[in-house]
Amino acid sequence: MISIRGRSARLCDGVSRRDFLRVGAVGTMGLGLPQLLQAEAIAAQTARSTGKGSAREKSCILLFLMGGQSQLDMWDMKPDAPEMIRGEFKPISTRVPGIQICEHMPLLAQRTHKFAIIRSMAHWVKNHGPAGYYALSGMAPKRDIVAFGLNADDYPAFGSVASLLKPSTRPVPSYVQLSPSLVGDGGLQMPGLHGGFLGARYDPLKVMNDPNQDDFQVEELSLPEGVAHGRLSARRSLLKLVEDEFPLLAESKRVARMDQFYQRAFNLVTSPDARRAFDLQKEPLKLRERYGRNVYAQQLLLARRLVEAGVRLVTLVWGGPINAPDDYWDTHQGNFPKQRDKLIPTFDRCYSALLDDLEDRGLLDDTLVIAMGEFGRTPRVGQITANGGTDSTGRDHWPFCYSITLAGGGIRGGQVIGKSDETTATVTERPVSPEDLTATLYHALGISHHAEVRDQLNRPLPVVRGGEPVLELWGSPA
Repeated sequence: MISIRGRSARLCDGVSRRDFLRVGAVGTMGLGLPQLLQAEAIAAQTARSTGKGSAREKSCILLFLMGGQSQLDMWDMKPDAPEMIRGEFKPISTRVPGIQICEHMPLLAQRTHKFAIIRSMAHWVKNHGPAGYYALSGMAPKRDIVAFGLNADDYPAFGSVASLLKPSTRPVPSYVQLSPSLVGDGGLQMPGLHGGFLGARYDPLKVMNDPNQDDFQVEELSLPEGVAHGRLSARRSLLKLVEDEFPLLAESKRVARMDQFYQRAFNLVTSPDARRAFDLQKEPLKLRERYGRNVYAQQLLLARRLVEAGVRLVTLVWGGPINAPDDYWDTHQGNFPKQRDKLIPTFDRCYSALLDDLEDRGLLDDTLVIAMGEFGRTPRVGQITANGGTDSTGRDHWPFCYSITLAGGGIRGGQVIGKSDETTATVTERPVSPEDLTATLYHALGISHHAEVRDQLNRPLPVVRGGEPVLELWGSPA
């Protein structure tokens, strides 16, 4: 029992976590940030002790396109295929001779020298939840079913592993997730975005408010209503009073470390620099318009601000609860008008703006940018493969061959990795699995794909099982 200003205090040998967290709640209003910062501090010490630290801090922006972009309609077009395969869109030439992409991406067509296309992604999972988990963690799911939700033994998200092995050294979270709502299918939250077996303290800082709104703010970094900075400082002083009143408490090494975490949380909430990273009002109106005034475009701009501030990995989810009510990139019906009028032009504008913005600020070489879905779409319009929900105007799920793009992080743009057959039904050259992509992302962040992490039972587990980095992405020009 700990009493403030009492006559006596009964302390056991080392203060219990519960008691100290009770005191910590007095100091910082129980924000939850100290636990995040504690995890990152432990990870930083681990990296130093194992010699896995890096002089150059690398970051990643992962744009997850929920539902799956159509490879045939965007990145791997087949103009000579039959009409029900090639579809309505036409290919256009790009800045890089020999590379063609969709006519509705004119801005990206002029920037193909900045990114690489992998046209040979492939796996076997057909449902959104398990396929998303596979794509975002590198671990194959045990079952391919619609009702696929979170479990304590899930493999951790990329950002969670980065938080453990390559935490940010600046006063910002290592892993941030930007999404307008819950992400999943059938009312279940999709795994692959969380700490998994590493524990909840490696979950991302989730930002679910719309940054396109004038009143946008990050609630986790905002003071509760009625609590001014003066009052917060007074509460921090109260915690200092507790420390001064109990010398044994202050002398405890464990408590001293915990105090550092609470001090960092206090600094994060009150630091102008940390709060400025989330303040899109600091951006010129012209740049905000260049990205586009919609939730996903402004989230991409926010992602740039975050990596610039030192966040290690930002996952932006272009999606939410699938088909409730939006289908996002899951174009079972109206495949061509949805992409032409809504999806592709918005993507073309904001993705090209991000690449330009990162390059203009000297951030592109140290920031890997990945745009990917959990799978692609069927080669034939109206082809039904998974859930029977596709009509004659749509494309169904297709994990057997699809395309993604990567830029920055030192990779060489203007190249295409892998090939598909004449309908993009199968991979014919250089297949790339989710495990390979996972190894590639870790390689870009300076994390060995042979590294191990430990679960809640202290069992060593590899960060990726069997994958190898796609090192051609960093190869010399031919």
